[in-house]
Amino acid sequence: MRTFEIIILVITFLSFLLRFFPLKKTTWVYFLPSLNLLAFAYHLFFEGARWQMIPLYVLAITLIPFGIRKVMHPERTPSKSVTVLASILLIIGAALPALLPVPVFPELQGPYAVGTMSFYWVNEDRLEIYSPDADLVYADPPSQPRRVMVQVWYPAIAGQNGEHAPYLPDGVINAQAIASSFGFPDFFLNHFRLAKTNALLAAPLATCFEQWPLLLFSHGWNGMRYQNTAQMEALASQGFIVFAPEHAYGAVVTVYPDKHVIYNKPGALPSGVSDEEYAAAATILGQSWVADLVFTLDQVEQLQSGDIPSIFTGHLDTNRIGMIGHSTGGGAVLQTCWQDERCKAVVGEDPWLAPYDRAMPASGLSQPSLNMFSENWLKEPNLTLVNQLWDNQPPGSQRMTILGTKHYDFSDISLYSPLGAVLGLKGPIRAEREISLFNDFLIGFFDQHLVNPDSTLLDTSFQEYDEVVVEQK
Repeated sequence: MRTFEIIILVITFLSFLLRFFPLKKTTWVYFLPSLNLLAFAYHLFFEGARWQMIPLYVLAITLIPFGIRKVMHPERTPSKSVTVLASILLIIGAALPALLPVPVFPELQGPYAVGTMSFYWVNEDRLEIYSPDADLVYADPPSQPRRVMVQVWYPAIAGQNGEHAPYLPDGVINAQAIASSFGFPDFFLNHFRLAKTNALLAAPLATCFEQWPLLLFSHGWNGMRYQNTAQMEALASQGFIVFAPEHAYGAVVTVYPDKHVIYNKPGALPSGVSDEEYAAAATILGQSWVADLVFTLDQVEQLQSGDIPSIFTGHLDTNRIGMIGHSTGGGAVLQTCWQDERCKAVVGEDPWLAPYDRAMPASGLSQPSLNMFSENWLKEPNLTLVNQLWDNQPPGSQRMTILGTKHYDFSDISLYSPLGAVLGLKGPIRAEREISLFNDFLIGFFDQHLVNPDSTLLDTSFQEYDEVVVEQK
């Protein structure tokens, strides 16, 4: 719960207790419930209202006239039915905001502050294969260029004043799409619009080094470019610039600057069809996501050269590029690194290889790679492809399984609710533990392969986390 939410809860709880303790000589205490008016004002102005607080709002407001009546008639005692109802409201009012909190992102551990901004890029050389029509899967014929939203996290100059970036760049639109994807009512996650990250919007780039190593992140099917914000901020605070393209029609929702909204296209990965039909649709999707990543690499080079003006001109080390991807995005980064030599190291988080070229696992990757798997993720048909890739990886390659995790643990889901494991949305591993685990392995891997070949951070992580079962070639 947030600061003023806690204050409202404490005042309301104390006000509730006053119902049972007549204090004839200190009647001023009964004005305590009225303090919630001030707490409400600060709460609404600085934090914002949310539906989980409604029971507490109702009870707190109801207790204000009770306090005034108690001053006038201290001998009166509340009826049993009113007391029971108030008790229920208090319990619900305390539980709901605690169990469905506004996500709070872990403090940055790296030496740098973090900035963030977004780019809107149009690939004029590539036509959009998917149709914006909700009743159609593919555009026939394709006529519009592919449009890509990209978010960037980067090391920033410390001590800057500015606005902290919202977790959801498009607020309620994002929140309702995420809620629907989990089968919740549209309003269920609207409080996510209130979440702020550690990153400052458009903060100036840190000047400690002339150039910074780069990373690209690819989200999962029905995911979003900001789904791993905790990881992206951790990497940026350690000196990496991270670009995350959003794969429209495969993402849960994409909102363009012209306010055009594109929702996930379920038919792009159809269910209830033959294996042949699924494979054909998945291949088209995979090619689209890889093309987004290659296009982003091309745009990064234009940022570096200044052909696209930005704060990054001259400061991007395009000779040190790594990639991270989750699920379908994990397969996308492996495929991209296999075919594009600009990628120097790659991490797959529960990579899904079904939509991608079978020649990739058959030949293996030449770049250093680390595949991270949640417990019990390796199932068919993915298992065969993952094992084939592993068999063809060069010496020094690594893969690991993290006990106590599920597929969505790689994302920010552990920040959504302490009930995540109970609801089956995440594994039983503690949120703080898994966030530090993922961050330490990502930082250690890319530090060794993009920054300092003698780095021992990765080896230290393997020794520190006994949840990790590691295999090395």
